[in-house]
Amino acid sequence: MNRVAALPFFVYVGALLPWDEWAALGWRGVALAVAVLLLRRLPWVLLLARPLRLAPVDAGYLGWFGPIGVSAVFYLTLVAERGAATPELLAAGSLIVTASLVAHGTTSSLGVTLYRRSAG
Repeated sequence: MNRVAALPFFVYVGALLPWDEWAALGWRGVALAVAVLLLRRLPWVLLLARPLRLAPVDAGYLGWFGPIGVSAVFYLTLVAERGAATPELLAAGSLIVTASLVAHGTTSSLGVTLYRRSAG
């Protein structure tokens, strides 16, 4: 059900991508997206792997595959409705969500294949 409901939402959002605002962010926007993708979850899961009794391969898989999606867009919309969002914040937030969808989507097949090989 989630996939059926999320697909039209992402098609709609994709049609509204703010290319000009992303370009205005320049290299800072790219650096922010890369930093969020690499530092938001992966180091923490790897750090907590031992206390959580996770094998390194499990921790790596869980740490990488945690895409930023509909909930982040919801929170951006909520902030915008309350008048607390700047155009830069909305551009950065939408860039991070899009970068996450692209990064996790393009690495999912390879990630599943490598995980299956190492686990089995």
